[in-house]
Amino acid sequence: MITNELNTGLVNAVREKLPSKDNLANALMDILYIGKEAIYRRLRGEVPFTLTEAAIISRKLGISLDKMIGVSFQDNAVFDMNIVGSNKPLETYYSILEKQVELFHAVEEDENSEIGTSSNIIPQTLSLNYDMLSKFRLFKWMYQNENIRCKHFDELNIPQNMVDKQKEYARMVSRIHSVDYIWDNMIFSHLVTDIQYFCSIHLITDEDKNLLKEELFVLIDEMEALAARGKSKAGNDVRIYISNINFEATYSYLETSSTQLSLIRIYSINSITTQDPEMFRGLKEWIQSLKKFSTLISESGEMQRIQFFKQQREIISTL
Repeated sequence: MITNELNTGLVNAVREKLPSKDNLANALMDILYIGKEAIYRRLRGEVPFTLTEAAIISRKLGISLDKMIGVSFQDNAVFDMNIVGSNKPLETYYSILEKQVELFHAVEEDENSEIGTSSNIIPQTLSLNYDMLSKFRLFKWMYQNENIRCKHFDELNIPQNMVDKQKEYARMVSRIHSVDYIWDNMIFSHLVTDIQYFCSIHLITDEDKNLLKEELFVLIDEMEALAARGKSKAGNDVRIYISNINFEATYSYLETSSTQLSLIRIYSINSITTQDPEMFRGLKEWIQSLKKFSTLISESGEMQRIQFFKQQREIISTL
């Protein structure tokens, strides 16, 4: 009896996770690499899914095992620690990027895909297009980590495959059907202050500082054009808000027909993610609630948009 209940719970959890157009049996065949008849025996309850099979399904579809067995821990959520290790930082960082890019590829054709983010730094979905800015982001984290020997900006060499993967990440985000950006009005000030600090202790040369400054001006032009259009280069909706209050952290969510993912940025370049539905609901509500304290500058709010980007250019000019 218990085995049948567990099997039914697993099947129901998979049904909820898959888009309605996907065939359940075919999807499980692709995940488990077993034949159609073996899958149908499991779906009919004649043969139970093994623990290994349940674990594979859980990892592939992001279904928590407690949901499969019908147990709910209301005050707990399972988080994926996307932490860049100090032993092989670039390799670990690349693997995290690769996993996120794969996720974006999987939902590329989903017309219900939606991203929301409240940022107290320049979103990496935009900054990863720029070699020097993305390099500085990594350098700042590596310099702070005492277990990594990277004591000067010039010492950090970013492999070309990582540069390409970062730009692919930014490109794939532009294909999300709908994006809400809520920006802290100090996002450029924070970054400029960081760059100035590392210049003051002679870890960034004047030449590299000027290159960073040039990229920041190009980035601000891109951001202003994006706000004026209200559309990504792929033609998808982008709404940009400027908050009148400051944020203590960067929060994001991704919602598709089959996925609800929450993300919280920690330790500069790292993040923790979860597919817990309650955590997702709370995070999305929190991000959307910030619109009450914010001004929409995409396609509307022209005066506020001009004023905001003018202020950001003045901040960049202090470099």
